[in-house]
Amino acid sequence: MRSSFIAFSVINLFFLAQLNIAEAKTNLDLLELPAKQSALASKSILMAMTPDNNAILAVGERGHIINWKSQSDWQQQQSPVSVSITHITLLSNGSKIAVGHDGVILKSGPESSTWHKVFTGAKMTKLKIAQVKEQYKALELVIANTEDEDELDELTYQLEDLAYAIEDNQLELKSGPNKPLLSVTSTANDTLFATGAYGSFLTSNDQGETWTLINQRLDNPNNFHLNAIITTTDDQLYIAGENGIGFHSDNQGETWSSLALPYSGSLFGIIANPNNSAQLVAFGLQGNLMVSLDSGVHWQHKKLPTSASLLGGTFSEQGKAYLVGHGGVIVDLIPEDLSTLAINKHPSGAALSSVLVQENSLVLAGQFGILTWLLKQ
Repeated sequence: MRSSFIAFSVINLFFLAQLNIAEAKTNLDLLELPAKQSALASKSILMAMTPDNNAILAVGERGHIINWKSQSDWQQQQSPVSVSITHITLLSNGSKIAVGHDGVILKSGPESSTWHKVFTGAKMTKLKIAQVKEQYKALELVIANTEDEDELDELTYQLEDLAYAIEDNQLELKSGPNKPLLSVTSTANDTLFATGAYGSFLTSNDQGETWTLINQRLDNPNNFHLNAIITTTDDQLYIAGENGIGFHSDNQGETWSSLALPYSGSLFGIIANPNNSAQLVAFGLQGNLMVSLDSGVHWQHKKLPTSASLLGGTFSEQGKAYLVGHGGVIVDLIPEDLSTLAINKHPSGAALSSVLVQENSLVLAGQFGILTWLLKQ
């Protein structure tokens, strides 16, 4: 059965159930409560990282946003919320955009270490209500001009489903937002896209100040979770999500085609080689990964000899892919030759959600904050 806990688990599949329980015990609105400054912030649960000049920006639980240079040189930035932040991206002018639980979207200026809210789940729910109401009105017109009884019955069922959807979203508007955003990316012209639970799909054309709901651009009638979205170096866009769904756009996200992925379980990430964007690696539940060498047209499926789910990944400048996941698992491979695949384990045994290559080391984010792993020479 799909539930909000499944939606949260697709972020990193670790400890978010406990986080939600802890958050539920307070009467405070965590979207209105600024993140507390903590000397242990760099060791708390962190979910995503991105390079930022000579530092790394990491985001995670309780609204934590950290500028990290080393284990002894890091600063916690001022965040206006205490909900979990799940992903982050940079714009061409150095501005930063982050997304998280309860549909929140945050923004920070190029030289700023202070963040402000630009969007919340309440706004997303209002957009969904308006969208479904338009669909309801359009379907009413179709029904008014339909004479075939069988077709009329089917259209009437669809109309009832839309009525239920309107009611559900109106109830959510009263009770408060509960759908996390899970991933965000920006294109070369700073068009932004954010994806999330239950098919949530948003875009912004003004550097993240305002957002539009564009769920209808994807062939996702079951509203499967959209767990990850990326932009390649040649401005191709890819989405990976629940039930093995995937999508590709080659025109700045105006239209999307479905990917024929060879695995029907949940996918938690997709990465592209920055030096050869036709090379893609998608990965997810219970050690399943897929490699494409032709921009997602064909895929080779590989099931690792481990049940550890893969949660994050990156490419090195030399074209090697690194994947991380549960139990401290670290996988490296060369996409053209899967016989090169090797599996290691970080001694911490931590659930790892994000990885970056830095000189001769991996920087890892996850259950115990930021860790490092020395690469073999």
